[in-house]
Amino acid sequence: MTDKKEQVALYGLGDVGRSMASYLRERYEIAFWVDADERLWGTEFEGIPVFSPKSILEFTGRIIVTTTDTFFEEISEYLICSGIKKSRIFRGQYRIFDQQEEIIPYEFDMLETEQVDVKDCDLLKRDEMNNVQKVMVFCGFYSCYVNQLVRNCKKRFPDIHFSILSNSEAYFTEMKDYADHIYVYHSYAELYGILNELPQYDVFQMLWIENIWVYFRKLIREKCTRMNLCIGGSDLYRAREAELVYKKALIDMADKVSAETDETIAAFLKVYPSVESKIRWVNFGIETLEYMNQDCFAKVQEKKKSMNIADGRRVVLCGYNAGKAHQHLEMIRALDRLDISVKKEIVLVFLMTYPNNKEDYIARVKQELDKCGIDYQIVTEYMNTQEMAEIEMMSDVLITVQKTDQLSSTMLETMYAGKVIIAGSWLPYGNLREKGLCFWSVDAIDHLAETVSEIIVNYPAYSERCLVNRNIIYTLSSWNEAADRWRRLWED
Repeated sequence: MTDKKEQVALYGLGDVGRSMASYLRERYEIAFWVDADERLWGTEFEGIPVFSPKSILEFTGRIIVTTTDTFFEEISEYLICSGIKKSRIFRGQYRIFDQQEEIIPYEFDMLETEQVDVKDCDLLKRDEMNNVQKVMVFCGFYSCYVNQLVRNCKKRFPDIHFSILSNSEAYFTEMKDYADHIYVYHSYAELYGILNELPQYDVFQMLWIENIWVYFRKLIREKCTRMNLCIGGSDLYRAREAELVYKKALIDMADKVSAETDETIAAFLKVYPSVESKIRWVNFGIETLEYMNQDCFAKVQEKKKSMNIADGRRVVLCGYNAGKAHQHLEMIRALDRLDISVKKEIVLVFLMTYPNNKEDYIARVKQELDKCGIDYQIVTEYMNTQEMAEIEMMSDVLITVQKTDQLSSTMLETMYAGKVIIAGSWLPYGNLREKGLCFWSVDAIDHLAETVSEIIVNYPAYSERCLVNRNIIYTLSSWNEAADRWRRLWED
């Protein structure tokens, strides 16, 4: 006879909850699921009933919240305000990169650490060095920004010893020649063990203000002389109120906070006015600029042929990743209203190389494209910096109408290449106009057809106006300038 499984209730039947269902059923007896979506009430998911959130208030066992970070704090706040003790609230951590599924207690004090040999958690298996300047870059996922920051600063400042802490082993290939250590955690318990065993660092630099770092904030603060945060778009523009409140504890501990645009700094200070004295403008440089030369231009025709794009067609880039926030479906429906003569002149290219696990969404985008009658290409394979430069040099127009953004490097790179940019007017790009950069805006996605049609029909005139962008972008975004700003952030 097997031991009886613990009975739990689950909160949140979205993508995360559904992806974790098998894992949870192996370990628990699931009494029921609750979700805020009224359409699910009274239904079943794989034989498990789904009720309204009020039903969970009568449950006396453990509650596992199965949602993304965006909603976790909001749901937890609702449960706590409803009288449920924090000790009964747990988070379902879904699989992401090399981080495994697990159940996490709401409070850090309840988390059990895992005994680790920190060298075993280092992909490079190196001993820590003493009497050197040490900077650890934190990022809870695989990000090209980590690679670019470490690589370019190491090239210019070889005296700095960089380490990376993440849940992804994908950094090994690109960063083994630039980082001294690449620490990878596969669970919260293992991360706890790594942080316990790390020696003191001069700087912990976080990209970005992620909830996992808030969770470990006290331990993180003890392990570094200086702790800096970098603001990402999702930290501010996509965060819900409860998450913003939750992050304040980490933000208050930081020595410096940086952002890439004046608009982001202003928006951040509206939410966190107390950090005004320690916030700085520090941007990422753009590596791709170094590849946008005559050799790259000569490869454009070859690139077009490899993608089966006919000569004379205008290439329109539609967003720059596979995230739903780029509003690809809405973009396609708007472009479907183009006149047939314009449709025949263009090819839509969707760059959907990241994030991972977006196959279902990409399939939906393809279905929508098949209905609209415009030739298209969807790029899903990873592209290195040079390949990205070739795509941007090959393009004629970039449409960037995602819901929120801090500053898109793809947008700046495409500007540097002399191409025409169409951006959502709701995005914080006002300072780019102030610096003299030329691009066009739409007030709503529904206006895309009119703007795209005007630009395609009169493309040479629009393209000529964009020639001023190249020198401005280089001055603003070369890594020679940006690396100096990062070093000052770590030493001031």
